[in-house]
Amino acid sequence: MEFVSILLATIEKQKVNVTRIVIGSHTGTHVDAQKHFIANGNSIDKEPLDKFMGEAVTLDISNINIGDGITGSDLENYSKVVKHKDILLLYTGTSDKWTKDDSIRNNFTYLEPSAADWIVDHRIKCVGIDTLSMEKYGFKEGLTHKKLLSNGIGIIENLNSNLKKIISMRTFLICMPLPLEGVDGTPARAVAFAIL
Repeated sequence: MEFVSILLATIEKQKVNVTRIVIGSHTGTHVDAQKHFIANGNSIDKEPLDKFMGEAVTLDISNINIGDGITGSDLENYSKVVKHKDILLLYTGTSDKWTKDDSIRNNFTYLEPSAADWIVDHRIKCVGIDTLSMEKYGFKEGLTHKKLLSNGIGIIENLNSNLKKIISMRTFLICMPLPLEGVDGTPARAVAFAIL
């Protein structure tokens, strides 16, 4: 998704700086609303904010080759550290290659539908990932998104490589979407605080 900024006013001419921004709803780190994949689902302004804040755990999934899918079996290896109602943050290593490898735009790690099933079964309230999407590039049906969103699970995509700093840590995550009426998603700022 593209980001454009246009300076409308300057301090020199109008005594203030004012910028118009043009941005896609899924630009940068962003939150998906149900409406992204479910026709009658919640738009971002109708999604409960508590879905995107709470206790989180960051898992290191970077042992999976970039471009491959994360399965339910892969997540099962972490079942002892994941609690019900957690926010699950997945560090895949994809974010380390954004500026170094242009092919990453269509060859990134994603969640297989079996991983979405695992997340639903373990009553995770939100999942975030450091890739462009939860879906495999060029997906046909969007089964992972549909499974998560239809079960009320929040989705945060395009987190960055700062996830490396909090691997295996329990943190309190706040990721607030903009309350844009009727929109399918929005850029958001994710902040994690260590739980001592």
